[in-house]
Amino acid sequence: MENSAARNGGELMAEVDLQTRTGSLDLHLASTRETVENAMATIPGIIGARLVPGYERPIDELHVLASLDKQPKQAVRDVQTLLLARYGITIDHRVVSVVQLDELPRAVGNHVDRLVLERVSTSVSTDGLSVEVFLRLGERELTGAGEGAPSGSGRHRAPAEATLDAVASLLGDRVSLVLQGVDIVETLGHRLAITLIHMRAGRYEATLTGCAIVREVDVDAIVRSVLDALNRTIDDTERS
Repeated sequence: MENSAARNGGELMAEVDLQTRTGSLDLHLASTRETVENAMATIPGIIGARLVPGYERPIDELHVLASLDKQPKQAVRDVQTLLLARYGITIDHRVVSVVQLDELPRAVGNHVDRLVLERVSTSVSTDGLSVEVFLRLGERELTGAGEGAPSGSGRHRAPAEATLDAVASLLGDRVSLVLQGVDIVETLGHRLAITLIHMRAGRYEATLTGCAIVREVDVDAIVRSVLDALNRTIDDTERS
């Protein structure tokens, strides 16, 4: 009979790209650590990971942030499987610590409502673009403001910053969201707004991504791309 460890490993490899890489890895290089940490974050139920490289062994400490539906023991087995299959790295389960999102501030309480865009107000001046965003979360109304320089980059950042400002009151002091970048790209016959957001929750960090099709104006699509990233994260915090 197939044992549970083999079955779980097979399920993981079916969901995560485990393309093997050859050659030794220097985990003391920041770029290499980031690559490996990002790979672990592709595992279903793993929000983010941070590793501390060792000298007598590849990894001295591995800190994993998991969603509520990911059992800690399963999270440990999954990161062990990925590290071995993709990078040839073997680690002892005792170097892995797992924190689930229920140990962090809950973003939106005990409900499953999603952030919805109500409307966006913009004002253009010689100084740049001012944006006010109005959101709804269940019965709760949220408002945020953002400003950007007259340049294309500034015009893209203003609505994204306004959206983050609107949800700031939901997050507690230990959770922060910082806009990394916004871009409008053309692919497959569509214009898309793509947003990257850096999330920090205590000692744990992750990069959130969101995307939305530009239907009419860039501003609305940028707000919806931010909500795309945030709603997935809020959904993770609401599982029980």
